[in-house]
Amino acid sequence: MFNRFVKQAREIPAQAQTIARALGSPTIEAEHLLLALAEKPATVTQAALADMGLHWQGVLDALDRENERSLAAVGISPAAFNLPPTATAATKPKWATSAKLALERSFKIAVARSDSRIEPGHILLGVLQAPVGTVPRALEVAGIDRLDVARRVEAELDHA
Repeated sequence: MFNRFVKQAREIPAQAQTIARALGSPTIEAEHLLLALAEKPATVTQAALADMGLHWQGVLDALDRENERSLAAVGISPAAFNLPPTATAATKPKWATSAKLALERSFKIAVARSDSRIEPGHILLGVLQAPVGTVPRALEVAGIDRLDVARRVEAELDHA
């Protein structure tokens, strides 16, 4: 499957792994793909996210707010526990279902569009199409309309 990914698109999963490790995550999730897409310079995906106010730090802030909101929903306040920062994971993070499904959706999107190659935009569309999970909740918390971002990315892919 990865042989259809252009060079920039192949770099996204590798960067997501680096981000997951740096954040101390034992798994690579869809949110790590989103962070990798947001920090990849000079790409349609970075421009689309930045135009919506989601640069790399903005995505990270939205994910943090979503985490706090989810914990608050079950009566937990992270501030009450004074937890130390997450330690860097010593091992290679494993691919989680959310990231695997996002990459699978990106492949299916490219096939449905009759695109012969998979661009970073396809990966972003795959991440955005998640019906539930951390990314949809974080984007909602940030006030980002996933459909607006998807429309912009699709338009850019049409012009590529």
